[in-house]
Amino acid sequence: MRVKYFKELEELKTEVILFGSAIESMSRTLQKAFVDADYEQVMQLIHEESNIRSKERRIENDCLRIMSTQQPVAKDLRFISSVLKIANSLQRIGEHTIEIVELLDFIDPINNHFAVNHLIEMNDKVIVMLKKSLDSFIENNLALAQEVIASDNEVDALFDKTMEEIADRIRTDKNNYKQLIDTMQITKYLERIGDNTERIARWVIFAIQGDPEQQ
Repeated sequence: MRVKYFKELEELKTEVILFGSAIESMSRTLQKAFVDADYEQVMQLIHEESNIRSKERRIENDCLRIMSTQQPVAKDLRFISSVLKIANSLQRIGEHTIEIVELLDFIDPINNHFAVNHLIEMNDKVIVMLKKSLDSFIENNLALAQEVIASDNEVDALFDKTMEEIADRIRTDKNNYKQLIDTMQITKYLERIGDNTERIARWVIFAIQGDPEQQ
């Protein structure tokens, strides 16, 4: 019976790793669109919304099933509770990525836009954060998780800088007002992705050491 239980926990961890890998791939596809101004591949991400929700629901259902049938305690309970929250954060990251793509589809793409370098830098940082947070989950690595939390300050600083520059440009560039507003919204979504990646790292810490002050 316990062998089955531990196997279920391992399978649950694998589900999260695969889900995280898929979300990381979406972020890298978005980065390619920013860098190369090639929007054909990134537009395919719009069709991934139902898959993202399905994966999150499957993990949630598996967590609830294990909790109800196996009645885990202590460290295992922390792990399962963390998986629930991590899956939810991954879903939000995926949905925010799709929301960015939808803005690229709606407006004239931001190719050669003055803010594109900031967006590239922000997205690059959140990709690194996401990879580290997933690695910290895989390896039970506190140090990596703490690095992710510290890195969110850099994303926040870039967010503030970019928003300020966009606001200044809006006052003078009336011809591209709509494009600037949409770029501002993209910046907000990237900041939210950073926040959700930080949450993943905090839940990894909770799973390892059970410190409620980390949440």
